[in-house]
Amino acid sequence: MLLLVGAACSPSGAPVVTTSAAVGSAGDASASTTSTVLAQTSSSTATTTTLPAPDGAPDDVAVFTYAVVAEKQSRRLAIIDPAGPCLSSEEPCELSTVATIGLPLRPHNIASLGSVVYATHPDAGSISRVDVLTKEVLTASVGTEPHDVKYDAQSGLLAVADEDGRRILSVDPETLEVVGTVELPAKPHDLTVDRGVLWVTMIGTGELARITGDTVELVETGGLPHDLVVAGTGSVWFSNWGSDRLSIFDPIVGLAPDAPAGVGEPQHFAIAPNGVVWISDIAGDAVVGFSAEGPTTVLVGESPHHITFAGEILVVAVSGTGEAVFVKDGVVVARSALTPGLHGVAIVELTEQLAS
Repeated sequence: MLLLVGAACSPSGAPVVTTSAAVGSAGDASASTTSTVLAQTSSSTATTTTLPAPDGAPDDVAVFTYAVVAEKQSRRLAIIDPAGPCLSSEEPCELSTVATIGLPLRPHNIASLGSVVYATHPDAGSISRVDVLTKEVLTASVGTEPHDVKYDAQSGLLAVADEDGRRILSVDPETLEVVGTVELPAKPHDLTVDRGVLWVTMIGTGELARITGDTVELVETGGLPHDLVVAGTGSVWFSNWGSDRLSIFDPIVGLAPDAPAGVGEPQHFAIAPNGVVWISDIAGDAVVGFSAEGPTTVLVGESPHHITFAGEILVVAVSGTGEAVFVKDGVVVARSALTPGLHGVAIVELTEQLAS
């Protein structure tokens, strides 16, 4: 059932910010602490893609692809080349980090836009904007408890789920200034953007929120939605808190009665280039892909959390073992040792290769 809720949209003032691009160790968690670059370690030849050059440009443009993983407890982002050189001849391949970038606060969920990564700091009511190329970090006060962040290509703004503030914030991706607000009747948790429409999981109400402009529609699910993704068909897949239940909502026909089963405790989603929906299973220590031929289960390690695709390679932040795990064609092909407590993961595409 859909319930329409009125929502006011109002601008907010400019944020308090701190910036830094210094080299050293990360400092204590504080709203005024500046961030630092912790280290740049091994050499690597990054995964490259050649793209057609813009009109008038003489040559094609090489794009270097890197995975970025939020090391929450270490207050930093780790940058890894998914196709970098192996540190030994053992299988799966052991990858080193190309660089790490220190933050003043613990990163939670992350999203990317070009060479920039956005990291939420829910405990501190702030977000960091991290340029992976320049290592510059801008940290600003954004809302009360910003939990999730996504880039909305249609509006050109960041959409931020302000959990304790019970609202969605529209944020300028350059300045981190809040430029709009949509109030909600409950706490938002995770969100996704599909062609300008925001889908949001609501804590404790069993509802999804569909936000178009200033209009909020509430969808009763009969579950407890946690994370979500919009598949190529337009259907919304979502996991449920503390449950083995996966759910699918079709905006036209409603909840699907034949959602896939057999996942221990589904958590977070990613869509493969071929349209297959993958999810992390924290109870099964695995990632699971759902194709027409049936599910594919790949064991990755204790407590896999956020996942994303770098081309055809699935990147998994395995929180319990503190590893980034790389899966291709249903097989673990590489691992990178980081620190326990990993959380968000994102992909950056750069026009320059990172210096080692």
